[in-house]
Amino acid sequence: MTKATSLSKRAIDLLLRAMEARSPSLQASTLHQVSRRATDMLLEAKLLVANGHVPVVAAMDDYEDEPIEAIWSPEQKSFGYHNSTGRWIKVDNQEIAACKVDYGLALARMLVAFERAGPPSPAPLIADLVLDVGTIKLSGTKAPVPVWFARRLGDPAVWAQLDGLLVRRPPEEVRVILTSTPGDRIPINTQKRNVVVGVADVFGAPGKLAISPQALGSRVFPGQAQHEFPIDHSEDCGFVWHRGETLIFGGDKQRQLLQLLFAAYWSKSPVLRVTTLLVEVGYGDQVNTLKKAFGRRNDWQHFIKFDDGNCWIEP
Repeated sequence: MTKATSLSKRAIDLLLRAMEARSPSLQASTLHQVSRRATDMLLEAKLLVANGHVPVVAAMDDYEDEPIEAIWSPEQKSFGYHNSTGRWIKVDNQEIAACKVDYGLALARMLVAFERAGPPSPAPLIADLVLDVGTIKLSGTKAPVPVWFARRLGDPAVWAQLDGLLVRRPPEEVRVILTSTPGDRIPINTQKRNVVVGVADVFGAPGKLAISPQALGSRVFPGQAQHEFPIDHSEDCGFVWHRGETLIFGGDKQRQLLQLLFAAYWSKSPVLRVTTLLVEVGYGDQVNTLKKAFGRRNDWQHFIKFDDGNCWIEP
């Protein structure tokens, strides 16, 4: 097996955004506008592959920026469109060249740390939305655990399709459903044997596409992972166990904030300055309090205290 091309965190973020796009086929020029370097890294790694053309352009005609369809002209031997005066405007092939995510390769890299069995390519369960990835071995399980991958779960119509599929095909014990949808946008799942996990929440490290077996295992079997009382946390701080309560935290910044707080707590020097903590995590000027950092939730206050510009963990 050839060595996998290394990726930047920005490239991985762009890959997940591409997975969440409405259409599975994307204009490479559009992705270049987001980040040329990240797009080129994904193309070089073959995580994005050529996929024909998306023949839509922004036509500058009479000072109007109007999306119109580019068509192929056998006479001109090019893509293009006719402007308001009837003149043929040629469109460069590269401008409308399309690409798509290679899900087989992307999922293989995500699950490289697991013993995996299944078809060489993921099998579609719902066209362009849900894939059967096979099975993986998780610590603490006797039998392999089936794994699906789903995208766009923040779209109610997509979630409804997946929910219907889960009803028709219940797992024998537990099933993992990985998704490119950010954790804070995944709807509440009432079917407890189907564990929906945002892949960004279980990557082993920033800039690494590989999922951490420990992080994934703690989400599938959260009750088995607490070792310290009255408080403990998963490796990435996506899970915090506090006096019998399991709290789940999504998003890189919240987890990084918790990692710094817990590092101070375990080192017996728990008190940190709030402003210094928020700057180190990477919050902007508008997020200047812990309440803003954690958004609408307030369960973090069960174990994090703050006063006079300081904060600390107090279980």
